[in-house]
Amino acid sequence: MLDPAKEWEAIATENSSRKTVYMQFVVPLLCLITVATVIGTWLATSRELYSIGYVFCRIAVLLGSLSVGLYFSVFVIAEIMVHQVGSKRYDHAFALMAYASGAAYFVIAIVSLFPFYNELLILAFYSCYIYWTGIPYLIQVKGQKQTIYTLLSFIIVAFIYLLMFFFFGNLLEAIFV
Repeated sequence: MLDPAKEWEAIATENSSRKTVYMQFVVPLLCLITVATVIGTWLATSRELYSIGYVFCRIAVLLGSLSVGLYFSVFVIAEIMVHQVGSKRYDHAFALMAYASGAAYFVIAIVSLFPFYNELLILAFYSCYIYWTGIPYLIQVKGQKQTIYTLLSFIIVAFIYLLMFFFFGNLLEAIFV
């Protein structure tokens, strides 16, 4: 998505269900993250083999946090949407979150593959720009309301993802490690 506006135009005309977007876009990225995590954990870190429990825990934390965080975020975005445009459009909110998160998921996969380069996570903020450019097309909020909507939803969504990583991290670490 080097030119997100053109992509959002095309996405806005699609009538894809949440299931279709999830299966065709999100699942392949989650699979990429899984493979990258396994390779990065077992081979790229310090040439030290980790236990199966540790690897499973890392994968479960990432996949659980990203998947559950995505669905909670969609719910919050749809609730905020009611106050901005007067209706809830879960399919549009889901498409906005899923496609905008794609860049962050890709960066997470790269950092999972090369864990010594955690600084690359800063590149995940490109998803914020993609998200911001998608709001006028999928949510139909423009101008100052677009900025307010973006900031409000970004703060809430960031909190949701942090909460999910904390919850899944602590829960699964207690079980597997």
